[in-house]
Amino acid sequence: MQVSVETKEGLETEMVVEFPTADMNGEVNSRLQSLTKTAKINGFRPGKIPMSVIKKRYSGQIEAEVLNEKLQQSYFEAVNQEKLKPAGQPKIDMIEHDDKDTFKYKAVFEVYPDIIPASLDGQAFEKANVSIGEEDIDSTVENIRKQNQTFTEVDRGAQAEDQVVVDFTGTIDGEAFKGNDGKQVPVTLGQGQMIDGFEEGIKGAKAGDELTLDLKFPEEYHYTDVAGKDVQFAITVSAVKEATLPELNDEFFTKFGITDGGNDAFRAEVKKNMQLELDKAIAAKLKNQVMDSILEINDVIVPKALVEEEAKVMAQQMQSQYQMESQGEAQLQTSLFEEQAKRRVSLGMLLAELAKVNEITASPESVKEKINELAATYENPQEVMDYYMSQKDKLAEIESFVLEEKVVDWACAQGTVAEKDFSFTEFMNPKQEQEA
Repeated sequence: MQVSVETKEGLETEMVVEFPTADMNGEVNSRLQSLTKTAKINGFRPGKIPMSVIKKRYSGQIEAEVLNEKLQQSYFEAVNQEKLKPAGQPKIDMIEHDDKDTFKYKAVFEVYPDIIPASLDGQAFEKANVSIGEEDIDSTVENIRKQNQTFTEVDRGAQAEDQVVVDFTGTIDGEAFKGNDGKQVPVTLGQGQMIDGFEEGIKGAKAGDELTLDLKFPEEYHYTDVAGKDVQFAITVSAVKEATLPELNDEFFTKFGITDGGNDAFRAEVKKNMQLELDKAIAAKLKNQVMDSILEINDVIVPKALVEEEAKVMAQQMQSQYQMESQGEAQLQTSLFEEQAKRRVSLGMLLAELAKVNEITASPESVKEKINELAATYENPQEVMDYYMSQKDKLAEIESFVLEEKVVDWACAQGTVAEKDFSFTEFMNPKQEQEA
């Protein structure tokens, strides 16, 4: 097998491979010979079919199969021989030439870039210092009550925090669009479930009212076919319901597994869960700073094929989520996710190289510890642990997460970390704090 390699623009590489047809002919003849014993053709007894008949019937198919297998085999052998690291699938084209004793083809593909990570010495990071006060617990308890509120139908106009049950049909330039209607949809005023203007437009409406709202979809709306377009909604109000918050009593506490200790035990459990969420948020913010810094100080050329594949995966995930939430179809363009996909791919390559160069690993013990930590938040921890340990893809996700945490720890040790004080609301709900 002869191989020649030429570097093109950026990360693109062209590899020409040539191998003898004799490498194929023997395999083709062997498979055809096997078919004389197993093939079933009308007019011939099994095992008695002449080779000439077998060749006429099957030679084209067998030659195509063997050629395809040989192309794949020779491609991987050539890549290993030349010590190349392909990123994405190759584009393979046969090359016509005069020598009938050889097959020749061209494979064009991108390769992973050679990365030498920049030093993180001197990089400055900020870690939040947040304490949970009694007023923070009060606010969280109130939110829990709202999440468990019940609604009672009332005979009056809709007010803030009421639930309004509506049927609606939306049209753009008089034409329907996918996901344009809804039946008996509960809309809680003030929660921002619908596009701007919808909830405000039905405020004051009573059961039986019919109204028309002229609104506009946001420019960055997830369903690109309607993003930025004017829309008219014809709405019929079926019911207006008033919210009633549950009492803080033993019956309510039992729903959250608190059977002893009353209000004090309930607040202690709430604070415990708040602290878990707070710790995650603090770690996530610090991690984002580290990742931003790594990207900023490293100029990496990213394989287009990997970015396109990642953007495609992200679009499919978002589309599936949209379909589950709206029972409709979403046509999401991969171009919407290119920047985020580029960031993910760049970070993936940089983190892998940083881990390799600095001998950072996710040990089986640290992975199991992380799984235990995750499982502890579920009702049946052992069941969750068994699930992760038995699913290779899920286990790989945890390993990747642990490795990222270790890279963050390493990066913070290379740079400097300063603490900054925040209130709980300021840190966890900055938008709410600004509005207040």
